[in-house]
Formats: sequence, C-alpha cells, structure tokens
Amino acid sequence: MAITPILLDDDGWKQLTTLLENRQSNKIIVPNLVRHFEELGAVTVLVEDEYLDRDFTEAYASYYATLFKRHSKICSRVHLFSTDLSEILASESAKNLARKLEQEGQSSYLGFVVLRPIHEAPLAQAVLKTPDPPSEYECHPLVKAEFSVHVLGAELKIDAMPMTQQDQRIGACAQASIWSASRHFHVRHRGPWVSMVGITEAALSHESAGVSSTIPNGSEFLSLNGMVSSLRASGRKPLTYLGEGASTPFKWQGIRPKDVINRYLDSGIPVIVGLFDPKWGEGHAVVATGQVFNSSSLDKSKLPIRPTRAEFCSAYYVNDDQRGPNLRMAVGTGGSIGETDYSVEENIYFLIVPLPDKVFVPAEKAELFAWGLLETYQASWKNICRDFSNILKSSVELGNEFSAEIQSNDVIARTYLTYGWKYKHRLIRNNLTPETQAFARSTELPRYVWVTEFGTVDSLSHVDKKERRIFAHCVVDATAKNMGEDCRLFFHGPGLAIRRFHDPQNPSGDYKEENLIIPDDQAYYPKLRGTVDFQEYDE
Repeated sequence: MAITPILLDDDGWKQLTTLLENRQSNKIIVPNLVRHFEELGAVTVLVEDEYLDRDFTEAYASYYATLFKRHSKICSRVHLFSTDLSEILASESAKNLARKLEQEGQSSYLGFVVLRPIHEAPLAQAVLKTPDPPSEYECHPLVKAEFSVHVLGAELKIDAMPMTQQDQRIGACAQASIWSASRHFHVRHRGPWVSMVGITEAALSHESAGVSSTIPNGSEFLSLNGMVSSLRASGRKPLTYLGEGASTPFKWQGIRPKDVINRYLDSGIPVIVGLFDPKWGEGHAVVATGQVFNSSSLDKSKLPIRPTRAEFCSAYYVNDDQRGPNLRMAVGTGGSIGETDYSVEENIYFLIVPLPDKVFVPAEKAELFAWGLLETYQASWKNICRDFSNILKSSVELGNEFSAEIQSNDVIARTYLTYGWKYKHRLIRNNLTPETQAFARSTELPRYVWVTEFGTVDSLSHVDKKERRIFAHCVVDATAKNMGEDCRLFFHGPGLAIRRFHDPQNPSGDYKEENLIIPDDQAYYPKLRGTVDFQEYDE
C-alpha cells in the first residue's frame, strides 16, 4: 500500500486540489473543501493511494460491478494534519514512525476524506474537524463521534460528523443525509451499520409508485415516507415536523423551527432538515449538526414569549451532500455568518428527528411542562416567602429577582435529552447546595429524561461561558406520554425543590410528592455538552 505525503505549500495545495477535482462534476464542493482545510490550518496530507472502503465495496457489488463499463473498487483516502510531518516520515524504523505519528496525531490530526473511483461524485466520505467561526461567534459542534483510522501502523482519532456526496446512482440527498445520521449512531451508540444501498432498499419497501419514475428506483429522490422507513431500519424512531403552505417561507403552527433544531442538537441528536427554494425546482435535505452562537446580539425587546436558547443562535452547522461538510446555515437572512444559499427562516419545510427507542415525549412538550412548573413557582413565590422566610434566608432575595425576570419574559429555557444517571452525575458535581444535591440524588429516574434549564438573558449572555449561570431546572420523564403531572419528576428554583417518587407502600399507585425549602440558595452552572462534571468552570 503506497502512502504519498504532500506538504501543503503552493504546489502542494495545487496537487491536493487536482486530486479532489478528478472526476468531480460539482463546482461548489471542492472549493468548499479546500477552504475548510485552510481554515483548519492543514499543513501536511498523507494520501493512501489504494484503500478499500467498506461503503463503496457494497455499492460496487450492488451496482457498479453489474455495469458494462468496467469500474474499480479501489478508493483513495486523504488524511490531513496541522503540522509538518517531514521529520516523522523520515524515521528509519517503522516502529518509531508509527509511535511518533500516533503521538503527533493526538493534537494535529484534522480528519480524512475518502475518494471513490466514479465519475461526477467521487467524494465518498468527509470526516473532518469543524473549523472555528468568525471571532465574534462561538462554535458548538454538538453531534459528533470518535472515528478511528489506521495508517502506517498508527491509530489516529477524530471527533467529527461524517458527510457523503450523493451519486444519483445508488442514492440522492435523502439517502446521503440518512447515511450521515446513521453512521453517527453506529459509531457513537453502536447502532447498526447501514450503507447507502441498505438505506435505499429499506426505503423502497414503503415507497409509493412515484419513486419508480427514475431508475434505479430511489436513486434520485425519496419521499418523506421512504426516509422515515430507512431511519426505522437504522434502529431509530423518527419524529417529523412539517411546515404548511405552497411557497417559502413555510408556516409553522405552535413551533419555531430554530427552537426544534436547537433542542435536539443540544441532545446530541442530528436533525435532518428538508429545504425548498423555488429557484431549485426540487427539495433538498441536509443534516444539522451544531450551533453557532453570538450571545452579544440578543435584543430583549424582540424576545418571543417563553424564549429559548435558540435566541442566541445565529447559524447551525450542516453537512450538505451537494456543498460540503460543516457549513454554516444562517438562521435569518441578510447576515454574513451564513455559508449556504438557504436559511432556517426562509427555506425549511420539514424536519426529521431520529430519536432513540423509549423516548415518547417530544422536546417541546417537555419544555412546555417545565415552563408550567416554573410559572407556578413564580406565582407561589410570595406565599413561600411568607411561610418560610426564617428558613430561606438569602434565598428570598435570589427568588425575588428571579421571579421578576420570569414575569418580564427575560428568562431563557434550554431543553435537552440525557440519561437519568448522567443528569444525576452532573447535578451532584454542580454548584447547588448539599441539601438540594441529596434531595435530587434520592429521586428515582428513568433511562431517558428531558432537562430544561432556566437562566436569564443577562446570566447567559457573558462572552466567557464560565461566567454563565442558571437559576432553575426541571426534569421530565421522557417515557411518560400523556401522563400529565406525573411526567415532571424534579424541579428546582431559588429556595425550593420538588420531587415526585413511587410510594413504597403502593408502588403502582400515584406518585408521592415532597418539597424542600432551601436556605441560602445560589445560581449554578449550565450543562457543558461533552462533559459530565464542571471542572472547566473551576479552572
């Protein structure tokens, strides 16, 4: 197996660009990839000239090997590094080379690209680190898994979200978006390994006659029914949201698409985004994977009722099989942050959320329950202070200030899905009082829970995220469909905590409820995705 190193000086960039452009008919995707590499600070490329890719091997066996025109199944794989590897590659010992490359890769490996030997759409995979946004913005690549590769005897790892290019022979943008989400679930959560071929086959079992207007069937588009069927075959339980209307922008009843995307991305779940623009003549699908924040841009006077953390979001990262990986899709129009010719507010007409099994409550309903409990807390706060002022102590002032913020619509909600055990793990390491931590620790929780955190516009607007604070949160049972009050298992607000639990004397009966009055309560830390403690706040 030959390995070709390329040092990315002027000639090296030309050589790499030529490699990427070979057989490529899409005029957008290569410039976007090259810009992506430049933003990541790529210095050296290692090219595996002969690489067997599992996905393309299956596509080859299913389709390309059946054609009269002969095709090869030998791909190439391009690895990118942010350092000069010349000295390491000059090592005389294979053992030393492997050790040094592995050590260097821990900090400098940027990811890889797989190129398949087919015309028009050779980009088989792009698994790349997310570049930083402009300096005034904050990057949150939320949906990612650890991919491991082996080259020259070294194991290299990268946290990323995979992207593929449609070829319109095996699949189109629908299959590409499903493949990206499914591969993430396979790597991160040990879900089934599914190929583009498998995705199309799963979709066709539930498709309408319309998909037969092209051959191979399903190669140029899938209906929403087919996409949902494919995701079920991948071990997920899809939840769909549909806009209304015949033209852009589409109308949404009772939800805001940016809120929906934000909640599920914050839960580590990729969101398949259906797009439409009249000038395209057809729909398109991409995968949302992360957030781009600008906390300083928030205008209190323009907040909607019950605002969410999405108000801080200026763009979402998407993987677009026609444009490239990790592109910024702006929320609104007219700004400079967007890197796509579509936006959340103008072009989204459906969303598909591939939920895990046993999640029966959607995020927006869980957040609605949390808001209800928060507003009940606010309405009761004066009475709580009257009855327990001798116990509350400094909690009175904190509760008064927070209640005023609730009443003035200055409280921001952030809802995310997590494991019950992980919620407890974080909570007992957070900055809550020991009494509150013990109270929550004794609360029985299911496998999946929705957590809604509540902070204020001011407490969450700090440029330094270590300075951000929340004042309340609610825990909702993610399995509790149509169970009313019984879905709310735990609540904390300044000076008060409430928990619901099974009655030991009647385990199958109604929950029992217990309240805790908390003296000298204080603000605490919002969750940092990807961590289970709050060491970054203490540094």
